[in-house]
Amino acid sequence: MIKNLYKHIILYIVFALSVFALYTLIDVFSKKNLEFQKEILVTQAQTHFNNQVNTRKWNASYGGVYVKPQNDQKPNPYLKDNILKVDENLTLIKINPAWMTRQLSELSNVEGFHFRITSLNPINPNNTTSPFEKKALEYFEATKMREYYEFGDTVFNYMGALETTQDCLYCHRQQGYKLGDIRGGISLSLESSKYNAVADRIKRNALMLKFFVLIFLLSITLLIHKQLKDNEKLEFKVASRTKEIESTKELLQKILDSELSFLVLCDGTEVKYVNKTMLDFFGFETLSELKNRYSSILDAFEALEGEHSLNDCIEGEHWTKYLHREQSTKELKLMITKDGVTRYFKPHVKDILLDNKTVYVIIFDDITNVLKQIHKLEHEASTDALTKLPNRAKFNDVLLKEMALSDESAAPLSLIFIDIDYFKRVNDNYGHDEGDNVLIGLSETLLSTLRQGDFVARWGGEEFIVVLHSTKLEQAVFIAEKIRVKFEKNHFPISAKQTISCGVTEYIHGENKDTLLKRADEALYEAKEEGRNRVVVK
Repeated sequence: MIKNLYKHIILYIVFALSVFALYTLIDVFSKKNLEFQKEILVTQAQTHFNNQVNTRKWNASYGGVYVKPQNDQKPNPYLKDNILKVDENLTLIKINPAWMTRQLSELSNVEGFHFRITSLNPINPNNTTSPFEKKALEYFEATKMREYYEFGDTVFNYMGALETTQDCLYCHRQQGYKLGDIRGGISLSLESSKYNAVADRIKRNALMLKFFVLIFLLSITLLIHKQLKDNEKLEFKVASRTKEIESTKELLQKILDSELSFLVLCDGTEVKYVNKTMLDFFGFETLSELKNRYSSILDAFEALEGEHSLNDCIEGEHWTKYLHREQSTKELKLMITKDGVTRYFKPHVKDILLDNKTVYVIIFDDITNVLKQIHKLEHEASTDALTKLPNRAKFNDVLLKEMALSDESAAPLSLIFIDIDYFKRVNDNYGHDEGDNVLIGLSETLLSTLRQGDFVARWGGEEFIVVLHSTKLEQAVFIAEKIRVKFEKNHFPISAKQTISCGVTEYIHGENKDTLLKRADEALYEAKEEGRNRVVVK
């Protein structure tokens, strides 16, 4: 119940955050549109202002211009040199930038647009400021900014600052102005009803969009709310059924846990149950923990190579089915090393029909002790009891493998056949215990002299044989001589010094084992015939 309550809380939190986020996005978009509309009016006013500034610059660059008066127009009394008498019939009056701007404003004023020049300290009283113009000019003085505007309900007021230039000082020097001072401005009034209409439309559209967003998100939230309620009812039914299944599962689990071997129950390819014996061995409390650690039960084991291998998928077939089919014909095994101890398991499977479905029961029997006993017997069967070296039977297996490897890789292979000189005299004169000491001494000499990877075995009696892989005849002779010299330096408790004879030969690719051994035996025979304690090559 608490979990479901959290779901509802999260749902309505997401609803509120979504409404807030989308409303914020709508407000930002609306604000940008309003700013764009404002920029249109501002740009329009700036264009008019710049046109007037450029016209004034033209006039000022000539120090004012003289024109023929119209309609008995009087000269500007506030200007110096305000008239120019051309002749008896023509007198011109002077038009400076300020008077020109005022005249242009009177000519250009139309409905929805007009402009005028003004100043906080005007020479001409007609240029006295309005409240907006006074505020704008005071703003210029306080901030050093060069434009000011206000949006009204029906009118957009704009003023641009006029800076004092060198041309301006001719008329305005007596007012105390210096270059760069703001001595006034040109104000413009634009009709803003269209802007206000567009702004109102943008605001209405934003409000409508918010309304539709609210309805949409609320509808989605209510649908999810209903789905959550339906899920709660379904969860209740599932929980009741699950409880029944858990009771059955608990009973089955107790049966499985009573088995001392590892026991796994699979429904097709999915593991459904694992007994406590197996969980305890791997250090897990539940089947879920085991599944989280291993994607397949077999991943917990180390698969053996070759025909004993049992992998998760074999030739496209799941391992349970493969095991069921091959368990009677193949010795399939698994291995695992835990806490430094290696164990071996033999799996076998039984299929049973449960609720019209085939279920596999797999038991992993621990065969570690059995294999150890088998390996012990195999080792004893292939090892010489006295010297602990491999015996003749083991040597034959190794030699065949080395010959095959030599043929495949084209690598050289050599043999050393060794015989203890006059060994029968040792047994006859000093007893078999001393003879055993000599045999053990030779085996120790061989093991300490040969390279890693070389193979030595007791051939029988006082004869030993060495397999030198990847070794040419010349190097084999060197090794045999090294063994001979080292053994001769030994000093035995009773019989003192002993010597050996060695026959060395190299494997000829393609020849059989008997031919190779016969050649090595002939070389050893020649060494003994030539006086013993020597190395002979054949």
